[in-house]
Amino acid sequence: MLSLFALAALTWPLAATAQSQGAPPLTDAQRERLEQAAERFRAADTNHDGQISRAEANASLPRIAKRFDQLDANGDGQLSAEEFRAAMERARAQR
Repeated sequence: MLSLFALAALTWPLAATAQSQGAPPLTDAQRERLEQAAERFRAADTNHDGQISRAEANASLPRIAKRFDQLDANGDGQLSAEEFRAAMERARAQR
């Protein structure tokens, strides 16, 4: 169930934001990237608690691990699906 929640948390807000701001609908490529990000989140969340710990990031997401403290917006030592999604959005905006 948490995997489904993580997928929804990663994909729905971005799609909803794009629609509410009058942006064009997501392309197939954008949708695919969102699905890939959700899959990376699920794969990194090895204990299936819906969050990525520093140890989980170190083990499977080295680029995220390097910026973990910056991405952990609330400073709880975990990356939530929302924090992960926000990081992916920022990276996308910088391209």
